[in-house]
Amino acid sequence: MLEKINADSVVAGVDMGGTNVRIMIADLAGRVRAFIKKETDELPRKRTETEPLAALMREAIQEAACEPEDVVFLAIGIVGLDNESDKSWAERLAAGFGLSCPSRVVNDAVIAHRGALAGGSGILVASGTGSILLAHTEHGKWLRNYDFGHYAASAARFLAYQAVYDVLAGRETPDDGVLVRDMLRFFRTPSLRDLTEAASRSFSLDRERRDRLFGLFAPIVTREAEAGSPIAVRVCEDALRQIGVGADLLASFFAGPDIPISQTGSVAGSDYFLNGLQELACAQPGRRFVWTEPRLTPAAGAVLIAYESLGLSFGDSMAEALESSPHARL
Repeated sequence: MLEKINADSVVAGVDMGGTNVRIMIADLAGRVRAFIKKETDELPRKRTETEPLAALMREAIQEAACEPEDVVFLAIGIVGLDNESDKSWAERLAAGFGLSCPSRVVNDAVIAHRGALAGGSGILVASGTGSILLAHTEHGKWLRNYDFGHYAASAARFLAYQAVYDVLAGRETPDDGVLVRDMLRFFRTPSLRDLTEAASRSFSLDRERRDRLFGLFAPIVTREAEAGSPIAVRVCEDALRQIGVGADLLASFFAGPDIPISQTGSVAGSDYFLNGLQELACAQPGRRFVWTEPRLTPAAGAVLIAYESLGLSFGDSMAEALESSPHARL
């Protein structure tokens, strides 16, 4: 690949999450030349039309003042790319961006890890639309909590479902008053009886639309946990406990003693979860978690993966160069 690189060469990093597609174009010195963000209500695995992706890439290339042939590598992080069986549709999406350069597709947690920890080792807690814990050890081994058959139910929809279930089951107390009030407002129901009736009919929504709806309610749950709502606290603490179990499973593969741990996602980035993650204690003997503020965005993490795939050493200097762009900083 290196023989095709020249002074005009750039790389493209793409973050395809559950709600947005983000494209970052950067030159080989780490200077961000373009950044494009587009909201989407279509999960990547269900996308059938790829022309909008090609149009978005053309827009990014135009903003970067370069040509398609100047892009020498494309790295993409895609939500839902969890197993080898997902590679076929993920690679189809990569081709849909309309570039002729080599490409690499990975789970979106991988680019988030590369960005948050600037390419270093450690554990990333990803909780937002989905939930995963991803480790990259000092010896270069990648490992997920999924690999143990473990899942931390800390995604936004799970917090919302559990809070609603607890209220509908009659477990609320007077201290949950604001949570209940905002729950009724959010779901546009005048009373808990009406909310119960709607819930018994699955809110007249299919599973995907219902999950999206509940995911939008999660910020109210994390906010009320911060305010002391017993139900919200219980739901969030249970999610944090599950995250802690997953982190301890992964910690056993690190040499230690210090294991960097960081986060990404709307749930993990909420005040309540940030406090909990910063206080997370490692149960593995001789090891401890060291909280690390996320350094770069997932899209910038994808750019780092593109550099790595080209055989270029990025190190701290390249991360510092990327940080000069507001689009690469969290």
